[in-house]
Amino acid sequence: GTLTADSLKLYLANTNIDSVGGQKSLTPLAAASSRGHLDIVHLLLSNHASPNAPSPYGRTPLFYATSKSPAKDRLAIVHALLDAGAQIDACSADDDLYTPLMNAVTEIRDKDVVHELVDRGASLTQKNAQGQTAQDLAKKTGMERDLRPRAERNSTRAQIIDAILSVVMIIIAYINSGVMKDVVAGIVKKLYGINGSKDPELAKDIPEPRTAEEFKESLNTYVKDSGLEKFFARDDPFLQTLAEKAAALRDDSTTFLGKPDNIKHLTRLSLYQPVIYCDDSGSMQAEDRYTHQRELVNRIARIATKIVPDDLGVELRFINSGSSKNLTAAEIDAAVGAVHPNGGTTIGTELRKKILDPLVYKALPSQSLRRPLLVCTITDGCPSNERETTFKEAIVECRREVVNHGYESTAVMFSISQIGGDKSAKAFLDGLRDDPEIEDVLRCTTDQLDTKLQELKE
Repeated sequence: GTLTADSLKLYLANTNIDSVGGQKSLTPLAAASSRGHLDIVHLLLSNHASPNAPSPYGRTPLFYATSKSPAKDRLAIVHALLDAGAQIDACSADDDLYTPLMNAVTEIRDKDVVHELVDRGASLTQKNAQGQTAQDLAKKTGMERDLRPRAERNSTRAQIIDAILSVVMIIIAYINSGVMKDVVAGIVKKLYGINGSKDPELAKDIPEPRTAEEFKESLNTYVKDSGLEKFFARDDPFLQTLAEKAAALRDDSTTFLGKPDNIKHLTRLSLYQPVIYCDDSGSMQAEDRYTHQRELVNRIARIATKIVPDDLGVELRFINSGSSKNLTAAEIDAAVGAVHPNGGTTIGTELRKKILDPLVYKALPSQSLRRPLLVCTITDGCPSNERETTFKEAIVECRREVVNHGYESTAVMFSISQIGGDKSAKAFLDGLRDDPEIEDVLRCTTDQLDTKLQELKE
């Protein structure tokens, strides 16, 4: 971990860069890959170290990166080695012909590394000494989903994100009468491609459920495809309740929520424990922003608890004020109304302190997360009194922690939406929206929610 450009230059004066050495007789690149030293990996590769130079037993740097390296920079090291030309399916008889992908599936079980290898063309059908393929091994470790092509994996993620985005879609469209007006249908269709009519592409994939039993089967399929089996067994009474209420809602002609596409989004959304994270900073007093937020939060709560069991409510959090737990939709308005905006926007610091620490990190060691979480953030400005990257860093840390504890990354999902017209807030959200490091777990809406809400009322 102390190799520098100068010390490497001295080393290369007398030694080949790919020579084995040290206590374990590894090449420098294999040693750096094994120990997780990303900076040294880059330094060695820039000085023409071979990504395929073998250490004893024919083990390449990629072998070590996919079997023994620490988690922190593992994916970046694998990426760097592949970019440098590492043979993606290299294997050795001394290791039973296990390829790097087989290592990743059985040894480190790192989904991100598995995805990287699959996306770069690693063989799914090459056999090891026992005649097993990576697909065979993935079945034993529960990683079959992770061997799917990127398009299929993204499709599953897109279903989850659709459910999240539908929060905003339904909130905005859910006028007090409970009936979609023409203007609502037009705006929602334009913004989200979702309205009271059937989506033909989705309809091709899954027949519309009608009965409680059909809804339950549809939910079971979605749970499996989305990697949420840790939370919901097939006979989970929670799923049965959702299915029964969804079937009843489908037969309710007085609300647009019972439309086939909308109810599909609603059932998927209802799998998640909603956490509404509100901005109560001083700037929320301007332009009636806090009043608009209060109305939107009421709508979120009404939608998010529409078909869940009666004893399950909404977690309510504020940046500056205290927290409220398991509120019913009827209790939300009073809780939001009791808060008076004041203070700064330490949105990332308080996300970790008030939401991730008590609701996620405390439960991870004992594997006691009851439901996946959806954290819906509403804000009017960019962060203050903290680094602008703190919010993103909290999400990155959460993603890493849930995966390290055996959950899918989508066990905790985030959405963030803007109220008000602050340009710095828009720039902040634009930066989050375009960030590939968190794009699978964060959805940023593109419009000001208060403006859209007003448009629908006019």
